[in-house]
Amino acid sequence: MIKLLLIADDFTGALDTGIQFAKYGAATRILTSSEIDDDLWRNDLTEVLVIDTETRHLSRQEAYRKIYCLVTKAIEMGVPHIYKKTDSGLRGNIGSELQAVIDASEERFLPFLPALPAMNRVTVGGIHYVDGVPIRETEFGRDPFDPVISSYVPDLFQEEKTPAVLFERSSHYDTDCSEAVIGIFDASTREDIYHIAEHLKRKDQLRIMAGCAGFASVLPSFLKLKKHQITFPSLSHPLLVACGSINPISKRQIAYGESLGYIRVAMTPRQQLEEEYLSTEEGQSWLQNFPAYFQKSNVVMLDTEASEPCSVEDYRKQHHISLEEARVRIADRIGVILRRLMEKNRDWTLMIIGGDTLMSFINQTQCREIEPVCEIEPGTVISSMKIRDRNTWVITKSGGFGNEKLLQIVADKIGGDAIGF
Repeated sequence: MIKLLLIADDFTGALDTGIQFAKYGAATRILTSSEIDDDLWRNDLTEVLVIDTETRHLSRQEAYRKIYCLVTKAIEMGVPHIYKKTDSGLRGNIGSELQAVIDASEERFLPFLPALPAMNRVTVGGIHYVDGVPIRETEFGRDPFDPVISSYVPDLFQEEKTPAVLFERSSHYDTDCSEAVIGIFDASTREDIYHIAEHLKRKDQLRIMAGCAGFASVLPSFLKLKKHQITFPSLSHPLLVACGSINPISKRQIAYGESLGYIRVAMTPRQQLEEEYLSTEEGQSWLQNFPAYFQKSNVVMLDTEASEPCSVEDYRKQHHISLEEARVRIADRIGVILRRLMEKNRDWTLMIIGGDTLMSFINQTQCREIEPVCEIEPGTVISSMKIRDRNTWVITKSGGFGNEKLLQIVADKIGGDAIGF
């Protein structure tokens, strides 16, 4: 029977948090749809069920309804623990989704720990910091699709009916509540998070929870999950990296890989936004060039950073494509490209950067379930995807995760030193 339901708003989030339970050894399944038949809820072979609801870019109201329905069903099916995974960069509909969880569960206290110390994302005095900088002042505040509007975490709940109460770092917490409360906890270290989890366990307040991979990472030992041995899978070069993220962190990783001699294939605005490009003679010829790139380097990076920084934006405006439509088109184009390349080159190892890009690839390959296996680095996950008649290893990460040398670390771990020019 399912012991924990983990609900994420995008697929890389589902993976980087679901892996916290998988690497412990708990039987973990990640689904790409929130439509679940009753038999799955009662499955004795699964302890942790992870569902990607794809609510990151929905309206507050739509996100609320989707989360409310899912939590209601989980309660009805007797799931003892529910974890609402939130973005460590505070993006998405965090306020309305946590409101939905507390409404559907009818619990009085929902603990929310937004910190991810392993990635230098901490909460102090209610202010969320990334590498010591208030998050609103970082690239997360400049995200063109979903900018963070405040570094002060309680501000996320200004439009919600349930009060959000800040719990600053302490040796003792008073979390007894007579009415519904969302409790926001400061945390700067893994030890802080563990101490909070111990308190919540004593108070029997781990029924509903919210946070990112940081809080999730300490939970397996508190939820009575079965522990099994996990082994690192055998992967090999060549490595195809597809980056659909516009996060500057990912851009620096691609640039560093290029400095090592990895081949960088920068997509033109037309390749990113023209819907029929891959059906043209030029598009088909462009795809056929990829195997030749691997003769120069065993790491090839497909990237959306066009050679002229403003050209994609100019193309979008000239062709009257909205910002949201452009986001969807770019992800769809990369998904189609990856599907076609992997169909003909099944010995390649694939790495996907960015949740929208990953979801597009999943939709293109009609994959409905993923099994996370282990992490290469914090937030960089190796998973087994069943695509048609075979299992495929896929490495994934959110656009905002990792240091600039991440691609070199990945390339080295999957098959020895990567070869450049």
